Amino acid sequence: MMNAPANTQVTANCPPGAGLAPKNGAFRVLHTSDWHLGKMLVERSREEEHQRFLDFLLAQVRELAVDALIVAGDLFDTANPPQSAAAQYYNFLSALSRQSPCQVVIVAGNHDSPAQLEAPRLVLKALGAHVLGALPEVPADCLVVLPSPAAPRLVVAAVPFLRDRDLRTGQPGQSAAAITRELGQGIRRRYEEVARAAQGWLDQGLPVLATGHLAVTGCSVSESEREIHVGGLGAVGWDCFPPAFSYVALGHLHRPQAAGNHPAIRYSGSPLPLSFGEAGEKKELRLLDFMGGGSARQAAVEIPRPRTLAQIRCRRASLEAALNDFQDPGGDLKTWVEVVVEDPVAGENLYDQAQKIAQGKTYEVVRVVSARTTLTDVIGCNPEADFEDSEGLLGNPQKVFEHRLAGEEALGEAERAALRIAFQELCALHQERQRQEPLVAPPLAAGGRP
Repeated sequence: MMNAPANTQVTANCPPGAGLAPKNGAFRVLHTSDWHLGKMLVERSREEEHQRFLDFLLAQVRELAVDALIVAGDLFDTANPPQSAAAQYYNFLSALSRQSPCQVVIVAGNHDSPAQLEAPRLVLKALGAHVLGALPEVPADCLVVLPSPAAPRLVVAAVPFLRDRDLRTGQPGQSAAAITRELGQGIRRRYEEVARAAQGWLDQGLPVLATGHLAVTGCSVSESEREIHVGGLGAVGWDCFPPAFSYVALGHLHRPQAAGNHPAIRYSGSPLPLSFGEAGEKKELRLLDFMGGGSARQAAVEIPRPRTLAQIRCRRASLEAALNDFQDPGGDLKTWVEVVVEDPVAGENLYDQAQKIAQGKTYEVVRVVSARTTLTDVIGCNPEADFEDSEGLLGNPQKVFEHRLAGEEALGEAERAALRIAFQELCALHQERQRQEPLVAPPLAAGGRP
């Protein structure tokens, strides 16, 4: 079990570049994850917000004299992102290479295609970017020595999202408990193998930073994360990471937080709020200073938010008053508002009503939802989407399956359990195929923004 380093310091919510200790010869690292380039929110592009984040990130690397950038998965929102999102990614790496000697270590997340990320890896390596999309067969191949093996300061154990086939050999008829146990054991085993592969560097007194894209039990989850393994299988305790690691840079959960309140095992969180449920959360980069073996000095670098996302909760009768009374906190980009209605009536087009009330105001109503349902249960975002999904089925295959299974009253418990296991295996296979679909890397956009 990893013990909390005695000299770890955490400075929460620092403004960009402020309140940070001088570098003083430390090897400086920025930890980020879950960019989700190409992400849409209610059919609206986040491209401008993402570009402003990437510009901010470039500026922070330069101003803070960062030596290495760690991106812990989910660069893209889908396995086959739009060309504009891929261009943002490649243009960022090109600009970073031109402005700074900072190197980048990138691992795939559950949204990314390993084949897509690794296709240009040799070209990207020339730009100082080290990319791992899939777990290598040899654990030592996960190790990236920075800035170089000839002048080592930090070893990165670059572990990407671990797929089922990396962790276990499935057997027909396995129970959910057996699958959960095997996944947890497999994750622990893979990290132990990588730690053993790094032992030679550890013996030289070098710190080892590990990456991971997974769910750690006990952490706070926001509504925009998709389950990594179907039904929540595969979540692990924070103590699955060997004590050899000075820091574990995690991705997947979108709220910045320590895993198990352990300061050296952290989620950096997403740079943008990816759903209205994250509207009030601060977003950050994690700054790490390594002075040698052992722990790292830490600080949070708050990410400015160009657009405000806001939720307004009201009853039908008070919709107009609630929208008129809303105090827009503002931002460089127009505020997007989600209205949550406590007592909707089926067939009533509250979205059109909200649009008329908000006309000419400083904010835009992008969606109206029912308080009785989940974020996917939209009762109004355009004339074609005026419906109520009281079961929360839309966009949730697991709930669709359970809803359909509940209607088969003749099935016994054993048959239901077998069907659930079969469905989980099919979903895992489908997700794996999506991740493996390759995407040819586009050239850098001519005249595009860096």
